[in-house]
Amino acid sequence: MAEAEKKTPTSNFLIKIDKIRKRSYASSIFLKPDDVIVALNNQFYTYGEKKFIEELKDLKKTNERAVLTILRNDLFIDIIVENSLGCGFITTDSNETEKIKDRFSKKNNYDIDELNEYIAMRDVYRRYDVYENSNSLSAGLFPPLWLAYSRKWWVLLAFSILFFMLFSVNFFLFLLGWVLTSVYCYKAQLNLLFSFSMLEGKAFSMKFAAKSIDEAQGLIRNIDPKSRFMYTKLDDPQIDEDSTENTKKNEEKSNIIDEKSEALV
Repeated sequence: MAEAEKKTPTSNFLIKIDKIRKRSYASSIFLKPDDVIVALNNQFYTYGEKKFIEELKDLKKTNERAVLTILRNDLFIDIIVENSLGCGFITTDSNETEKIKDRFSKKNNYDIDELNEYIAMRDVYRRYDVYENSNSLSAGLFPPLWLAYSRKWWVLLAFSILFFMLFSVNFFLFLLGWVLTSVYCYKAQLNLLFSFSMLEGKAFSMKFAAKSIDEAQGLIRNIDPKSRFMYTKLDDPQIDEDSTENTKKNEEKSNIIDEKSEALV
């Protein structure tokens, strides 16, 4: 691939997402119009739209993945991709390209093996759940421990009551229930976590890559200064100060309406 890139002529512009088709791969990974395609596998990408589409199509053919770096609202976001995006592009001008290139040269870049993929869900009050897009072995070995680690306390309580009832009736029935639950939790753990968050009023918001959960939460906080997490090492989110209590209530109502119409970060 390196030799092919050297033979590919470069330009003085980057490509930027213009329109995203419905049900496209770009929509499934929550890309947005005006996202600038900055780099592919940490290589500053000035090879043009045609070459970019070809390289992403090759990923699917060879069953490989790559790190795509985009620029959104002056923030670099790494996303793991494995298919062509399925959207239209426009180009940046030379001045914008040079500014982005200078900023990108100061960015910390990581190989795909160093990154974890995360999925963020949020509600209208900007409360976030952030999940690593991988299967945890603890979900299959010991479901209650996995539920406790995921902080799904009400689900853990329901499971505990169910297992206690099964154990009271028959030990072998309890054992069968435990095995079936372990297999189900391991294979469907991400869908279960997503369902739990949906029951709490959260919707899918972002899909991106980061080195750790702390870095993932930090990225979300940079995008949304008012973001809140149940457990985090970050400082308290930005809070607007209002002069009166009535103003607070009115502003809160208007914020909820805006958030529903926005739907995504």
